[in-house]
Amino acid sequence: MASSNINALKLSCKTSEGDECYTPSSALEVLLPYLDSSKVYYEATSNISSNLISSAQNNGFIFLPSGGKDFFVDEMPSGVDAIITNPPYSKKDAFIAKCYDLKLPFALLLPVTAIQGKFRGNLFGKNGIELLVLNNRVDFTGKGQPHFGVAWFCCGILPDTLIFCDN
Repeated sequence: MASSNINALKLSCKTSEGDECYTPSSALEVLLPYLDSSKVYYEATSNISSNLISSAQNNGFIFLPSGGKDFFVDEMPSGVDAIITNPPYSKKDAFIAKCYDLKLPFALLLPVTAIQGKFRGNLFGKNGIELLVLNNRVDFTGKGQPHFGVAWFCCGILPDTLIFCDN
């Protein structure tokens, strides 16, 4: 993500790095039609707020929050079928690689620019990637001026490799 976008997020996100913002409901709601309510989904970062998780659970989905566990160090809870999270963008490469290593379906909310890059390109080419592109920018700051577009980068979640949706 361009440094100007990071600087804009720093003003309203929960870390000084400016890349750990909570996910607005509009970003998660577009993914729900592609999820299986019989599966258990692990939210690996706590960046999807407990309110959104509760809302999804009230609609029949099973989400396990990370509860502050370190995705890279701690063991995955038993019974998890897939990973759904909005990872810190500064750690996107590590999250993508870990998800592929776990061999579980996943959906990571990332800037659309994350499709490009030698490391990610090699991972996507080797393992496959599905994109659920949000046609409208997501307002992570609550200030109504989103600075970049996002997409759900998925593997084993979507019925097609590229889907565009209104949010």
